[in-house]
Amino acid sequence: MLKVSAIGSGRWGKILLSKFHVLSGLHLVYGHQNRESLLADYGLQFTESIEQLISESDAVVVATPPATHFELIQQALEAGKDVFVEKPITLSSKEAIELATLADESERVLMVGHILCYSAAYTKFRELPGEPVSASAEFMKTSTAEKQLNAYWNFGIHMMALALSLDVRLHQLTLRASDTAEADRRVFTLTTQTTEGANHALSWDFLAPENKEDMLMTECAHFLECVHNRRKPLTDGWHGVEVLQAMEEIRPQYWK
Repeated sequence: MLKVSAIGSGRWGKILLSKFHVLSGLHLVYGHQNRESLLADYGLQFTESIEQLISESDAVVVATPPATHFELIQQALEAGKDVFVEKPITLSSKEAIELATLADESERVLMVGHILCYSAAYTKFRELPGEPVSASAEFMKTSTAEKQLNAYWNFGIHMMALALSLDVRLHQLTLRASDTAEADRRVFTLTTQTTEGANHALSWDFLAPENKEDMLMTECAHFLECVHNRRKPLTDGWHGVEVLQAMEEIRPQYWK
């Protein structure tokens, strides 16, 4: 039986743990947040040793702050483990390239949690005839002052990952992100063109009630399927590299 363990039990880590608990069960968890609720809800086994967790596991889920990702992923890959990491893969494309290369060399699965790529929208966009000619993306979010984050790094990156997975080039994409918006808005629009010159467009509102779905469950299931079947994930390490390179390119205009 596949032994999946997780590092990180914070706000997002807790949600990831709930999905993997349903899909495969969890062997060990390293984390100091939400322990009481996780023990009560799922009876998870915690460890105080990351080294033990990695050595006793077949696959490792990393849901810690991004600054810790490189070291943890490297440690797990070098130990011969498959890795799922919440976005972003690292804080720089240079580090991401090192990890993607290491995953290839060690023949390990490395998957980045770019969640919008596991939506029904992705499939619908892929069905549009022709090749992408333009795309627009908005990830607008309301927030209180004390919770404000870098909107492009934390929210826009999701739309960037979706665009790149659909073969949209950076110069074709208009991207807007905010966490001080008056209302939440999460919309992606893609226009394609056939060789005959016919345009086709689709706009997807991720917040519309009819479009609600458990993308995270689909994402986690995809990782486990890739581990079992030894195949490359849709959002593998090199996709993570591509996303970071694009985000670095737009940094002067948008990033703090």
